[in-house]
Order: sequence, then structure tokens, then C-alpha cells
Amino acid sequence: MLEIPSLMLSTGISSAVLQVVVDRVTQFVEHRHDLSSGVDDNFRKLKRMLMNLQARVDDLEKKHCIIHEAAEDLLQDLQTSFLDAEDLLDKIGLGLERLTCLGVEVNTWSQVHDLIPFYSSIPSEINKMQLRLDELRTELERYSTAEIIRLREPTVPNSTSLVDESCVFGRDKDKYKMKEMVLSLQEDGGNVSVIRIVGMGGIGKTTLAQLVYNDADVQKKFDLKMWVSVSSDYGLYMITKSILESATGGRVSQLSSLDSVQVELHKTLKGKRFLLVLDGISNENLSDWDQFRLSFEAAMKGSKIVMTTRSEISASIVTSCTCYRLDPLCDNACWEIIKQRGNLGGGTNLEANGLAISKKCKGLPWVAKVIGSSLHSGDMEWDALLEYEFWELQKHKTQIYPCLKLLSYDDMPSYLKRCFSYCSIFPRDHVVEKNDLVQLWAAEGFIRSQGTSEIEVVGRQYFEDLRSRSFFSQVPGGDQQRYKMHELIHGLARFVSTNLCFCMEDSLSCLVHISPNARHASLLYESTQLSTLEAFYKYKKLRTFTFLPKVPSNLGEVPYEFFERLGCLRVLNLSCSAISKLPESIGNLIHLRYLNLSHTRIEVLPKPITTICGLETLKLKSCLRLLHLPENLKDLIKLRHLDFDGHRQLSSMPIHIGNLTSLETLHAFKVGKEKGYQIEELKNMRCLRGSISITNLENVADFIQAEAAMLHNKQYLDRLELEWNGIRCQMQPVQQEVLTGLEPHAGLKELRVAGYCGLLFPGWIANSAFSKLESIELENCPFCELLPALGLLPALKKLLIQNMSTLKVVDHLFCGHSSAAFQSLETLTLRDMPELSNWSGLRDNDMPCLRDLSIDSCPLLATLPSFQYLTSLQCLDINRCPLLQSLPEGGLPSSLKTLIILESDILKDRCKVGEGADWKKIRWIPTILIENMVIPAQRPDNQNDEVKDAPENLLSSRNSLLVCSVILFPLFVLFMRSLYQYLSQARD
Repeated sequence: MLEIPSLMLSTGISSAVLQVVVDRVTQFVEHRHDLSSGVDDNFRKLKRMLMNLQARVDDLEKKHCIIHEAAEDLLQDLQTSFLDAEDLLDKIGLGLERLTCLGVEVNTWSQVHDLIPFYSSIPSEINKMQLRLDELRTELERYSTAEIIRLREPTVPNSTSLVDESCVFGRDKDKYKMKEMVLSLQEDGGNVSVIRIVGMGGIGKTTLAQLVYNDADVQKKFDLKMWVSVSSDYGLYMITKSILESATGGRVSQLSSLDSVQVELHKTLKGKRFLLVLDGISNENLSDWDQFRLSFEAAMKGSKIVMTTRSEISASIVTSCTCYRLDPLCDNACWEIIKQRGNLGGGTNLEANGLAISKKCKGLPWVAKVIGSSLHSGDMEWDALLEYEFWELQKHKTQIYPCLKLLSYDDMPSYLKRCFSYCSIFPRDHVVEKNDLVQLWAAEGFIRSQGTSEIEVVGRQYFEDLRSRSFFSQVPGGDQQRYKMHELIHGLARFVSTNLCFCMEDSLSCLVHISPNARHASLLYESTQLSTLEAFYKYKKLRTFTFLPKVPSNLGEVPYEFFERLGCLRVLNLSCSAISKLPESIGNLIHLRYLNLSHTRIEVLPKPITTICGLETLKLKSCLRLLHLPENLKDLIKLRHLDFDGHRQLSSMPIHIGNLTSLETLHAFKVGKEKGYQIEELKNMRCLRGSISITNLENVADFIQAEAAMLHNKQYLDRLELEWNGIRCQMQPVQQEVLTGLEPHAGLKELRVAGYCGLLFPGWIANSAFSKLESIELENCPFCELLPALGLLPALKKLLIQNMSTLKVVDHLFCGHSSAAFQSLETLTLRDMPELSNWSGLRDNDMPCLRDLSIDSCPLLATLPSFQYLTSLQCLDINRCPLLQSLPEGGLPSSLKTLIILESDILKDRCKVGEGADWKKIRWIPTILIENMVIPAQRPDNQNDEVKDAPENLLSSRNSLLVCSVILFPLFVLFMRSLYQYLSQARD
């Protein structure tokens, strides 16, 4: 039975907390020395003591110690004291920041507690904390090292090249693919190519490498094979030396320098085709890859280096290499491993139960081995494995999770461990959004600043590091920001966060075993009563309270006392509840950084919220009853994220919102006429990123006011929406001035202009300097008679032009003075053009990437340009164009797969099956929908053409499956178009 190392030390969380505390104390010593000599002395003493403790704790953590039982409580007290010290220092810092917000210059502590009375106790609290840590340090020093610890022996031995193939299941396809990669020749001319096998710990990377290494065909291919199991502390010298030892079959201890080892290895490999496996490589091992590869340059063409690694980051250090991502095993393969390890027979019931248990392995072969061995030894019963999750089984806590921790967790830096363990507050299979999780980490103080890099930029690097270690996997779908944890990885997070984090899923009884010093909690109840919230009162040190019901909850109010009892909260998430108001006691949450009230019935925010000077994130999405924000919101100068749905959620912006110069998220800004509400409030918001919709632009008086917004300085914005509201009955020349002054930065990716009543668009909108602009939407611009030369934009992929009521002609000017226009355009939609009569000017090298073309509601349109050179066009949709005389001369491109013609009578007649003038232009198109008629496929000339009414006759056809697909796709296109029109009208 494996022994469990002390979680206080081996999780790395203690050292991470202690580092934060030391940094904060150092900051006060260096920057707050003028407050008072007495307090300053206390800070200096506290700093010395903390650094002493830090050295001791770091030493124990690095040794992966098993803690003597008598010292366990002491170490728990140490961790609690570190966290308490962090809270105290945070309280001090926030108090001083509050005075800064008020514009008060502070020189002494007496001034501080005169202005904020409850801060008068700070000096005594510092002294008390110092004495407590001194006691714990003294008690810790009473133990000798031998009494506290004995070093843990490694439980995962170095790998070898040998493998018992009879014990391997479910990897035949992987072996075949890897073998092909190993035996293939390098195409780029290099002699040595690199293949990396990437996957989470325990998934079978080493086993796959062993299978390929020992394959008979592989042995014939290579002159020399070498296997090196790379330890985490191996540097360039040790790796190179180990390779040389494997190549020569002997020790090379006489070679004591990197140069001598590399030269000897270079000689050994010269003229030979070799296969080298580096098993368990990591970031640190590969820090100097360019130097490392020099040893292999004299090898024969076709040589291969195979690396197994858990981290994509370590794999990415090696350039010009092939990646093979190893997927989890299937359930049947896991069951075969369990049967073999457990020496189990057959039988129907056994198979059924076994497959149920194998699903819990989540595709990890080593977990299946542990389960099989437990069943064989009698340590675990079938019923327990079937009924409970691994996390709930004490025996597997002492086997599976410590082993998984060693494989995937122990080599992480301590700050990353803290971020990972925090994720245990989420329920199993919970989907997290990357940016939201980073905001939570930032609110908790887990992210360490790195020079001038912004906190959340560093936090996103943390996330990518965890993702690269296979701790997070992307949820399939269009949103690339949604991730979830592998089930066993989530169990590991719960394992390492014991006594710090808990998730209340079932009933209040689960709180019985939770330490009162717990810091992070989540509540998953749908039916939550006030008594449920009151049960959390005993956890007065909680920093996180997050409400995560699977369906909207009936929680309608929060007790006044709740915020008085939980005064250390940094994260408060009450989203998806039925609350309509918050008690004013929320002002007691002086540590609060993150407040999420999204999807609630909140009608008004309590005024004390604006006194929480450390608040960084305020989420108010889908709060449809909230029409106003507090006037003093401008005082929250640390606010970085003000997240609400859009410009129609609020009736107006709060006054002087421009004071919030740290804002990164502001999805909408409604321009007012009065001072403090005007567009110039955006002037100093240089940190804005993502998207922003600026509406009510009719309230901008002239170019000078527009330019005052300084949109050209908002370099992190990806999407910009500019919208005028009000009456559009006459042209407004001033709006052309305003739009000119609203020129954004050249790195913008998406632009929408709506309600614009100018005659012409300013030059910047078609400036080729906007080299990243991928999407443009021009809507409801009733007086524009000339389109800008958008063909000059090199990256433009999507273009929507809608409701241009006076536009009569689209000609060559639309493409611009360029030899090849719209070089990246993929989707073009022209909709609601009541005066448009002619479209011309396309040349044979324009729009080479266009895939989807939609022409909708252009009642006067009579002619189209040539489409035959649109060699990428796949879908052509012509709708409500009754005067369109014919399809383009020259025919349609052979790439076209779908043609839809609706409510266009002339065109309908010309495309009539077998006899229409344009029928020969379209008869070969795989999918044609004309009104309610579907033409499913091309027919030979000697066969009677026929068409069937859709959908009744088609569904009875012998080819119903094909026909259904033919029908459903265009109908889906129609549905999506109708939905888009509906949403566009709703937005307008």
C-alpha cells in the first residue's frame, strides 16, 4: 500500500501562498516605510520570519516528504497561518488603495485609522500574526529532520525498452500509425526527423514507444537503436551521456564534459541510421535543443528520434517535428486489462459489470491495472467499484491519486499547482470558459506578475501550460474558449485540494467533514433555501462562494448576515439564481474582486458596491431588469471587466465612466449628450479588448468630439460596432465627419456600421492598411449611393451589405483600383437593396476564395456580373429578385454544389427543367432548389428529366436517404437565413 505524503507540503500550495505573502510584505517594507516606524519594524521582522519559514517549507516540498503524524497538525496550522497572513496583508493593501481612490494622501497609521476606523487594529494584528508564526516556527524547529520526514522512494521507476505485448490491449492502430511514421523517409532533406508522442500521464505513451521500438520491421530498418528514460533533473549533459551509454552498451564515466560526450556521440552515430527514444522528456530537458541536435548531424538519412511527453509546450520547443497525440483506450480494452490483472474468468454478469467498471478508467490503462490488481488481491470489492466513484473509495485514494499526482502534478511549479487545485470547486464534467477561469485566478491572487505583462496575459499563459499538460480538453463546437477536465484529473484536483476547497453537491451532511479553515466553496443545489446559505456561516474564512446549479435556481434572496459572516470573500458568484436585490451588507466584502450576477432578476445594485475598491470583475449578463448602474461606479478604478449583454440592457451609461481606465471588457457604450456621458469618456480606456458596440452616435456633435474617443489607440479591440439611432428621413453630412473621426486602429478584425446617414463612407474603411480586417457589416445606410472600395482589404473574408435603400449600382469601383480584388473573401451577402438595378465589374481574378453568395430582396436587380471565374463558389442563393433577367453569361463555376432560387419569377422560368433557357447552365449542379421544387441530381440527356414536389413525393422515392439530404441542406440554409433576418430586425 502506498503511503500518502503530507498534502500540506506535497501539493505545493503552501509554498505558493507563502511566496505571495513574502512578496506582499516586501512590497510594504519597500514602499510604505513612511507610515510609521513601529509598523515598519513589525513588517521587517515579519518578512525575516516568513523568509526563514519559506526556506524550510520549500526544502520539504522539493523532497516530496512523508510527514510524521505528530507534525501533521503543525503543518496544517502553518498553512492556515500563511493564508491568514495573506488575508491580513490584503486588508491592509486594500485599505490604503481605498484612501488613494478618495484622493487622500496618507503619511501615518494614525491618519489611516482616523479615516477608516476599523483599521486602527492593524498594527496589533501584524504583531499578533508575527507572534503566531514565531510560535509555529519554534515548534517546527523542535523536531529533527528525521522525526518530521522520511524521503519518499520514487513509485514510478525509469522505463526500459522491454515490453510484454501479451499485456497490451487496444493499441494496434496506434502501433501501425506510429510504425509508418518511424519507417518513412524524411521529405525535407534532413537526416534526422523527430516524432513526439503527446498525451496525459498514464495514457500509454511509453508502451506505444516500446511496441514500435521492438517491432521486427523497425529492427531491420535501423543500424542502431537507443532507449533513454529521461529523469526530470536531467540536463543536456546527462541526456547526451545516457544516449552514448545506450549506443555503446557501456558506461562512459571518463567523459566528464558536455563537449567530450557530444564529440564521442557524433563519432558513434556517423554514417548510421539510428532510432532514439527519449521517454518522459520535459520542458527543462529541452531548454537547449539547438545545441543538443548537433550530435546527430552526421547520422544517415532516415534516422528518427521519438519523444514521449505530457506537455505540448515541451514538444513545441523542438521545431520541424511530427506530433502524434495518443487518445485514451476504449472501454473494452480497459476491461481486458482488468481481467488479465485480476485473473478473472468469463460469464455474462461478469462481462456486464466489468464493462461498467472499465468505463470509470476513462481510457487510462494504468488505472485499469490498479483496479485489476485490487480485485485480485481482495483489496476492493465489485459492489464498491460499481456503486462509488474512485474519489469516494478510500483505498483508491491511496493508490490511484497519489500515482496520478506523481505522473502529472508533482513537476509543476507551485503557482500552477494552486491554479489547478482551485478547479476542484467545479463539479465533474463542468464546462469552463478560459477567460472566466483566468479572471477567477486573478481575483484569488494566484497569478504572479511578470515584469510589464498584464496579470491576465500571464494567467492565460498559466492556462495554456495546464492545457498543454492535458489537464484541460477543448469542448467540441464553435466556441474555442470552452474546456472541461478529464474525470480523473478532476478527481486529482479534489485530492490535492483537501481541506482547502469543497463542492457541496448532495446535502448539508457533506459539510460535516469539511475543515472550518476551508477557503473555496461551490454550491450546486437547484432548490436552495436560506438555511442552505446559513450553513456556510461557520466557514468565515471562505474566499470563494460560487453558485453553480445545473438549472436556474429558486434562490430569491441573500440574508443580510451572509456578507457579514463571510467577510473574506474574493469571489462571489450568484448567477442563475432568482435574486432581485442584494443587501447593503455587501459593502463588508472589502476583499471582493469578482462579482457575478448574470442571469438573475437583479433590478438595482446596492450603492455600497461602489466602495469595494478592489473589485476587478462585475458580470451582469442577461440581467434584463437592470436598467441603471450606480452613479459612483466611477470610483471602482481597479475594475477591469464590466460585462453586460449590450447597449439595450442599460438605459444609459453611469456618469464619468471614463475614470475606469483599467477596463478591458466593455461590450457596449451608449453615447449621451451631457458632459460626463459623451463619447470622450472612452478617451483614456486604452486597455479595452475584445468587442465594443458604440451606439447613439447621433449624440456626437462633430469630428472633434468623435476623434476625442481616440479609437485608434484601442489596439486590443478585435470588433467594433458603430451605430446611429433615431430618425433616418434625411441625409446628415455631420455623420460623415463623425465616422471619419471614429477611425479605429489598423489591427481591427471585425467592423459593423449601422444607421449611418452620411452620403459617402470615409476613406479609412477601405484602407488596405487594415490588414487584419476579416468581417464587415454595413447595415441601414439609407443615403449611401456608392460603396467603398472594399476589394482592397487583403484579409476580408465576410461581407454583409444590407438595407442600402438608395444604392443603385455596384460596379468596378467596389473592387477598387487593384489587379485582383477581394482576395480572401469567402462569404458575400447583398440584402434589402430596393433601388439596386445592376451589378457589374467583376474580373476573372476577383473573389477567388468566395464560397457562399447570397442576393436577397433586390426587387429591381436585372443583371449580374460573370460568375464563371468564381472557382471556389459552392452555394449561390438568389431570393426575391423578380426582375433578374437571367443567370450570368458564361455560366456558373464547376465548383457550385447548391443553387437556391426563390420568389424570382423570370429566373424561375428560365431555369425550368429540360426547357428553360438557363437549364443547361445549371442541370449538372448536385443540389437545386427552385421555389418548392427540388432537383436532386444531374441526369443524362437521353433520360426523361423529372422533378418531384417536395417533400411528399421525394420521401417515397427509392433514393429517399439521398433525397432527404438534398432537401434538408437547402431547407437548413433557408432556415438560417430566416433566423438571421429575424435577429437583424430584432436588433434594429
